[in-house]
This record gives sequence, structure tokens and C-alpha cells, in this order.
Amino acid sequence: MKKKCIQYIVCVGMLLTTFSTIGIPYVSAEPPAVPSQPLPAQSSSGVTIFIDLQWTCGEANLTYDVYLGTENPPPLVVANQSETIYKPNRLLINTTYFWQIVAHNSQQEFTEGPIWSFATSVDQPPFQPNVLQGPTAAGPGISLNFVTVAPDPEGDQVYYQWNWGDGNTSSWLGPYAFGEHAETAHEWVENGSYDIKVRAKDVYGKESGWSSAYHISITPQIHLMNLKPGYVYLNFFDLFNKAYGYIYSLDLLGMALIISTGGFTVNATGSDAVNTVVFEMANRFFIDERWNTTSNNATGHSFQGYFTLTNGLYETTASAYDANGRLIDRATRQYVLYYVWRFNLINQLLGSK
Repeated sequence: MKKKCIQYIVCVGMLLTTFSTIGIPYVSAEPPAVPSQPLPAQSSSGVTIFIDLQWTCGEANLTYDVYLGTENPPPLVVANQSETIYKPNRLLINTTYFWQIVAHNSQQEFTEGPIWSFATSVDQPPFQPNVLQGPTAAGPGISLNFVTVAPDPEGDQVYYQWNWGDGNTSSWLGPYAFGEHAETAHEWVENGSYDIKVRAKDVYGKESGWSSAYHISITPQIHLMNLKPGYVYLNFFDLFNKAYGYIYSLDLLGMALIISTGGFTVNATGSDAVNTVVFEMANRFFIDERWNTTSNNATGHSFQGYFTLTNGLYETTASAYDANGRLIDRATRQYVLYYVWRFNLINQLLGSK
């Protein structure tokens, strides 16, 4: 009998040695160690409301129950997770939380950790915003868009207030969601140099400081070089195309006169900020008669638009756009009288009716 017991003991020892050699894990009959090294540390204060709870337990192959709440003892929020980190939803500001970890092994043994506590931070203002997008040069009387964003440390919604540098300050605009870009528009009436600033405020009234200045120069960016009031322009088959003379009575009417055999070129010059110019001729008596052409091949800041029109009184507009496609200025001639002069003999030779 004693010999058989010795044989059993030897066999068990050999099995344990074999399991260890081939990598079969040894399962402890002891309960798990006590969870420790909490993050945030016990009784921490000023903790961010986006904190991830972390701990250690010193063993592998354990699962954990996580308890978290504002009551002591805290309620269960997740059970049987394998990670030693828990990511709660956004917490409340200026609030004390209690939390506890219970560790389990595969033998259904468990160990309760201590109840820890921490306090979240008080509300913080949004980060200082900056002007992210907007033109740096434009003409007066043009509505210009500007973009900003200022994330809030607590992820709160944010309002923005703009100081346009011309004596005008906007109301608080918003609220905007966390990380959402805010766009607003402003136009300057007078030429000059202006510094734009913006600041942010969260829904609890905490304000950031003013941003650094964003400089913009307001001055005409596009000029029409012809179609000046009082002048008569002649264009004969695009061979003779120039101002012929000045008539005082036309100037009093604010009107330019074009006499053409069929077409005419509108000339404009733009500043360094101008990338594209869209020319438009709109019949003032027939709203459906409207023509436009685009010029984006500037040579020495010169832009041209060619039109073939019918008799009529037109409003001529040159709209200037920057490299980002933003409208930055517009030049207009209110009254352009266009007259098509047909030479009967030449028209017959050319086959015109």
C-alpha cells in the first residue's frame, strides 16, 4: 500500500513537470492579489473629466468588475472585463467619484480592492482661438468670411465673439459643438488696415483670452480700365478698338457708349491678391439677357473679357476672386450703352443679313 502511494506521488510530480515543460499554465488555488496602484491616485483632485481608470493586479488571466459612481460604495458599471483599464463616459466637473475593482480568476475566486476616490477639476475656459481662414486683402463693401475654432478642455459647446478692428464687435455667436469650425462674415466700409481678433466662451461662461491679431488690408483690388463714363469706344472688326472721344453729356448721365461691329473687350487690372476675374454684362431692360466670361490667365495683373452683344443698355461687372476662390472685390460700370453698327456693303460681302 505504501509503495502504491509513493508511485502516485511520483506520477503526479512527473505530470506537473511535463505540464510546466510544454507550457500548460499553472492555475493557482489562491485568490487573486489585491488590485493596487490606481490611476488616478487615491484622493487625487483636479482630475480631467476624460480620465481613463487604470490599475494593476500582478497576475495574468484575470477578469475584473469595475464599480464607479458618486456614491460610496459605487455601483457596478462593467463586469468580467480582461483589461486593466476602463474608459468611462465624460464625467461631471467639480465632482467627487468613488471607484473599486474586484478581481476574479478562473477558479471563481475573487478579491475586492479598496474603494478609491478622486475629484474632477473645476470648469476651465476654452483654449485661445485663432483665425484659421480668411482673406488678407479685399475691397470695401464686400462680405468676407472668416473661420475659427477653439476646443474646450471639458468638451463643452463654445461661443465666439469677433472684434473686427473697425470699432465693431460681434455678439456671442453659437453655440458650436466641440471642435466644430465656426464661420462668420463681415464687411468693411472704408479703406484701411485692420486687425481682427476672436475669443471663445463655453456654455458655463468661462472665457478665453483674445486671439493674436489677423491682419487684413481693405483697398480696391480690381479696376475696370475702360468703359469710363463720358467716353465713346469704337471697335471695328477687332482691328480698331479704342476710346474715340469724350462727350460731356454722357458723363453727366454716368454713361459710356460703345459702337461696335459686333464685339468688345472689357479690360481690368487686379492686385497681387486677385487670381481670377469673372466679367458680366447684364442688359438693364431685359433681365434674361446676361453674359459672363472668366479670365484667370493674368499677364502683369491684366484681365480681359470679350463679349458679343446686341443693342442695349448694360451694367458691366468685374468680380475678383483670390487663389482660394473667395470673392474679394467687385468693380462696376452702371450704364454702358452698346450699339451694333452694321455696314451694309461689308455685311453683304460677309454674307450677313
